[in-house]
Formats: sequence, C-alpha cells, structure tokens
Amino acid sequence: MGLKDQNLISLKEIDGPQAPHDAFLKRMVDLRKDALTYVDDVAKLAEFVGGDAESLGLREDWALRKEAFPGVEIHFVFNKADDEFPASLRILFSGQRVRSISGEDLIELTVACLNHMLRYVKETVADPPEICSKV
Repeated sequence: MGLKDQNLISLKEIDGPQAPHDAFLKRMVDLRKDALTYVDDVAKLAEFVGGDAESLGLREDWALRKEAFPGVEIHFVFNKADDEFPASLRILFSGQRVRSISGEDLIELTVACLNHMLRYVKETVADPPEICSKV
C-alpha cells in the first residue's frame, strides 16, 4: 500500500499543536532511533513485533506498520544516517479509529513497540547498542 492510499497523520495532528505528547514522543524516539540502524532485515523485524514491512514512498530506508487495535495503526518510517543527515525515525498513525485514542495512549503503545524493536536488535546483533539492554 502506498502513501497515496493511506491517511497518515502525526501525533500533533491528533492531539493538537499545544499538547505536550508530541515533544515527549520525539524524546523517546531520539533515544532509540540510532539502534535501529542495526536492523538488516525489516521483514524479520516486522514479524518479531507482529507488524508488516511496507513501502510508503517517502524515500525511507524502511517502514513498518503495526496494528495496535482494530482501526488503529502505527507506522515507523526509518532513514539511516548519511553524509548530510543523522538517522531519523518518523512515527505516523492511521486507521478509522485512530482519533478515538488519546495521545498519551498512542505514545505508550508506540514506545512499547519501539522497545520491542530494540529487543530484536539485542537478539540479532553481536554487539548491540547499550540502549537495547535497558528496555
């Protein structure tokens, strides 16, 4: 499924620009994103977390979709670091019921899934980053 087939929205669009949840999620993502550079098989990562690898057409290195609840999906869009930019991880949401979940609950679900991704890195990499042992 491509980007044009989905209605992907950010936490800020769900919660509103004044809510503190977006800044908190960004801090949690920033702590974890570099460890995801070690992912060499996104299909195996997706299977590990119970999601699906996908291509969104956002020039991403990889993307993964995880259904949190029926009608609520979390999309993890990852780009590896290069000469110009550091690694980045965007979190987007979609689904018919996504606006019925609070921003705080979406963050908890997202961080739990990110932590599980770090467990995958810990299990599949010989010398994983320290953050992988803290989750």
